[in-house]
Amino acid sequence: MKLNGFRNLVFCCVAAGLSWPLQAQEQLSLFKTAVEYATSHNMGLRNAVLENQKVALERDAVKGKLLPSVSVNALYGYTNSTLALDLPTRQLPILGTELFDGAQNVGLSSQLAFGGVTAKQVLFSGLQITNGQRALEKKYEAQQLLLEAGYEEIAGEVVMSFDRLMLLKEVDKLIDDSERRLEKERLKVLKAIENGLAIPYDRDKIQLAMLDIQSRRAEVESSRELLYFRLQEATGMAIEELKQVSYTLEEIVLPADTELHLNRKELEALRISQQAHEYLLKKEKGARLPVAFAFGNVSYANAFSTDLTIRDLPVLGDAKLQTNSLRLAPNYLVGVGLRWNVFQGNSRKSAIGSAKIDAQINANKLVDMEEKLRLLNRKTKADYDLALRKVAVNKQQRTVAQNNLTLATRQFDEGLQSVTERLDAENEYYKQSLAFYNQILSQRTAAIEMLKSNGTLYQTIINK
Repeated sequence: MKLNGFRNLVFCCVAAGLSWPLQAQEQLSLFKTAVEYATSHNMGLRNAVLENQKVALERDAVKGKLLPSVSVNALYGYTNSTLALDLPTRQLPILGTELFDGAQNVGLSSQLAFGGVTAKQVLFSGLQITNGQRALEKKYEAQQLLLEAGYEEIAGEVVMSFDRLMLLKEVDKLIDDSERRLEKERLKVLKAIENGLAIPYDRDKIQLAMLDIQSRRAEVESSRELLYFRLQEATGMAIEELKQVSYTLEEIVLPADTELHLNRKELEALRISQQAHEYLLKKEKGARLPVAFAFGNVSYANAFSTDLTIRDLPVLGDAKLQTNSLRLAPNYLVGVGLRWNVFQGNSRKSAIGSAKIDAQINANKLVDMEEKLRLLNRKTKADYDLALRKVAVNKQQRTVAQNNLTLATRQFDEGLQSVTERLDAENEYYKQSLAFYNQILSQRTAAIEMLKSNGTLYQTIINK
C-alpha cells in the first residue's frame, strides 16, 4: 500500500512537469502522501496526541465523580480496656445496700469483626463537577487544535525540502549544459593549437573552468544527499522511494483573495481556551455552595469472646459477665448529607482571583496573537507579490544572458573574442540561470509561508 500510494505521487509529479503551471491546490496536492507520512511519523506530534489523551482521561475522571462510589470494608481486631464507670447510686429497698456508689472500675476485653458495603453519590456539587468537566472538554479541543497547527510547519518543511531537490536538479542541467559547451570549445582550442592558431593558455583557461564545474557538481551531490536524509528522517520513507519524485520547479500562483483568509488553529485554540477558563472560574465560584450527597450502608458486626468485669461491687465483689457473641446483622443505614465549607481562610478567594487572572491572561494572548498574525499575514502577502515580480525580472535577465552567450559563442568561433570573454559569458549565463531558479524557489517559499500564515497549507495539500 505504501509503495502503490507513492507511485501515484510520482505519476502526478511527472504529469505536473509536462503541463502549464497549475493552480496552487493542484500543485501542492502532489505532496499529500509524503506529508501524511511525515505527520504520522513525527514524534513530537505523537507525544502531543498522548498528552491530549491524558486530558481526556482526566475529563472522564471528573465526570465519574457524578456516579456512585461503592466501597467494601472489612476488619478484625482485639480490644482490652479498663474503664471508670460512674452510674447513679441506687439503694436496694430490702437490704438497704447502695449500688454504684462512686466510680466503678470496669475491665473489658473482646474480639471484634466487622464487614460492610458503603455507597455514596453526589447529588449537588455547586456545579463544580459539571463546570470542571466542561473546562476539560474545552482544554481537550484547544490542545487538539494546537496539535493540528503543528501539521502546518511539518507540511511546509516537506514541500520546501522537495523544492530544494528540484532546484538541485535544475542546477544539474545547467552544469551538464556548461560542461558540454566547454568540452566542445576545448576540442576546438586543441585543434587550433595543433594548427598554431591558439596557445596552451587558452586550453588551460577552459580546463580550469571545467574543473570549477566539477567542484560545483560535488557540492550539488553533497547537498542532495543531505536533503534526502532529512526527508527520510521526516517521513520515515525509503530514500529509493523519495528519489522517484520529480517535477518541474515553477511558480505557485495563489488565488487573489488568499490573504483575506485567516484560519490559524492557534487563534481558534485560544478562543476555546478562553471558554475553558470561564468554566474554571464558574467552578471556583461554585465552591461557595454546599455539597449534597446520598449514602447507604449494609454492614455486619460481631463482638465475640467478650469478658466484662465490674470490680468492688458492694456485697457481690467483682461481677464478671461473658458473652459468646453479640451480632448486628444485617445493619442498614441510608440517608442524605450536606457539607458546606463556610470559611476556609482566603483559599477560596485566592482560587477565584487566580482563575480571573488566568482568564485575563488568555484574553490578552488572544488579542496579541490576532494582531501579530494579521501583521504576519500582510508581510507574507507583500513578500509573495515581490517574489512574483522578481521572477519576471530574473527571467528577463536570464534571457539576456542566454542571448549574450549565443553571441559570444559565435564570435569566439569566428575568432572575434578571446577565451576569457567567452568564459565570462558562460559564467554570466550560469549565474543568471541559477539566480532565476533560486528566485522561483524563493517565490514558492513565499507562497508556502503565506499559506502557513493563513493556516491553510496542510488543508490545501491534503484536500483535493
